[in-house]
Amino acid sequence: MLLVLNLIHIRGNQAYANGDLSKAEDYYTRGVNCVPQSETSRSCLRALTLCYSNRAATRISLGRMREALEDCLLAAVVDPSFLKVQVRAANCYIALGEIEEASRYFKKCLQSGSDVCVDRKILVEASEGLQKAHKVSECMSQSAELLGHRTSNGAESALIVIAEALSISPHSEKLLEMKAEALFMLRKYEDVIQHCEQSLGSALKNSPSLGDDGQLANLDGSVLSRGFSFRVWRCRLIFNSYFYLGKLEEALDLLEQEELRSVTEKNGNMILESSIPLAVTVRELLRHKAAGNEAFQSGRHAEAVEHYTAALSCTIESRPFAAICFCNRAAAYKALGQIIDAIADCSLAIALDGNYLKAISRRASLFEMIRDYGQAAGDLQRLVSLLTKQVEEKTNLYGASDRSNSRVNDLRQAQLRLSEIEEAARKEIPLDLYLILGVEPSVTASEIKKAYRKAALRHHPDKAGQSLARSDNADDGLWKKIEEVHKDADKLFKMIGEAYAVLSDPSKRSRYDIEEETRNAQKKGNGSSASRTHVDVQNYPFERSNSRRQWREVWRSYGHSQSRESEASRSNRFS
Repeated sequence: MLLVLNLIHIRGNQAYANGDLSKAEDYYTRGVNCVPQSETSRSCLRALTLCYSNRAATRISLGRMREALEDCLLAAVVDPSFLKVQVRAANCYIALGEIEEASRYFKKCLQSGSDVCVDRKILVEASEGLQKAHKVSECMSQSAELLGHRTSNGAESALIVIAEALSISPHSEKLLEMKAEALFMLRKYEDVIQHCEQSLGSALKNSPSLGDDGQLANLDGSVLSRGFSFRVWRCRLIFNSYFYLGKLEEALDLLEQEELRSVTEKNGNMILESSIPLAVTVRELLRHKAAGNEAFQSGRHAEAVEHYTAALSCTIESRPFAAICFCNRAAAYKALGQIIDAIADCSLAIALDGNYLKAISRRASLFEMIRDYGQAAGDLQRLVSLLTKQVEEKTNLYGASDRSNSRVNDLRQAQLRLSEIEEAARKEIPLDLYLILGVEPSVTASEIKKAYRKAALRHHPDKAGQSLARSDNADDGLWKKIEEVHKDADKLFKMIGEAYAVLSDPSKRSRYDIEEETRNAQKKGNGSSASRTHVDVQNYPFERSNSRRQWREVWRSYGHSQSRESEASRSNRFS
């Protein structure tokens, strides 16, 4: 048997030297399995120890530190005096970030080396390993302190320290989690997701409770909880990152996948649910958004406003999602003839997401409706700039041959709209004062006063941005956006005041009405209808995640309602 064992060991060494690690591991495993537990021969036990030790080295190279550690411990049981394998065990512990155990084994080797004649290389490796263990321990403490400050500077500094520690302990779950927390604190949400996903493979290999089949072993609850924790913190941080990125559907999909996985694992689902309190909020937000979309689609615009408002009252921490709700509510307000409310919501959406094309396009169309062509042109210039940048980026990525994409068409339409709006702006046409106050030209003076008070109170600059200011996730960038919202609100407030100043004065109102009638008569004489409102993405409130069939159905339904609304609007100066 000894001859066979030595032959297997030699072949394993040859495979390892040739870089065929899987084959080497297979040979060493065959060597381990061919020695019965009752074997007492010193030569066979020595060969068994070497098989365990060399298989540990192979598994270390394969990144399976936990299995390598188990081999080292088994080898140490067979031959406690084999210090090389104990140093290897200590190296496995330090790679896994289990510093106390690593230090204990390094110290044990150094102590044993002082009692017996030991290869100096082993003592040097143990001494250097102990220093590395101390270094990792210091880095962990320093990183924890820096992260505890909950500041961007602290997180940036922590990342540097963590990187140094990970160069020594690359499989440390504690360090990997701290890195993810630091990235999350810096709002680098895409990086958090990428880091968690990329490090999952290593965690799967090195979880203390994984069995040979890759599944959680049937252990007691405490051990199982530790084994399941590598999924829990990743799921929590990926979920929260999706939330702040506005990808709420992806967040729920992730949670559902993990919940399905955890139902077969004792205490798993309970641990997962308790670690992600945001899950309840996400479900509620998506419920309100879906209800709002359905109400809008069915023509129940006031109900749609209520649902979008309810979603926004839950939280605006997810800025992209809140921007969608503001923009969708703007579409509902527009359908209700509350144009100023719609403009204000678009401004909030743009503040939350400065590259939100739909909100920018929608606000341009709303400004066009009230004949504020200067503001409309400003938004369209911004839209053209963003679309141009996106087209250039796509051209650089895919080549000049890809010119038929939707963004190119959107850019052309935006440029055409901008040209028309700039031409209209040069005519210096007065604002549509009735539409600004949200009333019909036939209303009484008391109704105009009531509408003014309601609009002035609702859009007072002091109230602008209050919903954004309550964000717990506010930063310097958001506060600058809040200042922009204040400026936009101030413009609306002055516009409301100007409308009231004219319409509340009988002589000014009469003169304004005569001028309006003259303009309308001129349009009819020229064979043109009332000022056209451009059809753009603002006519559809929902995100593109809906299926094409839903898109066609909603567009068809909304198109019919728009045609009816436009007829009524022309008679009531609402276009």
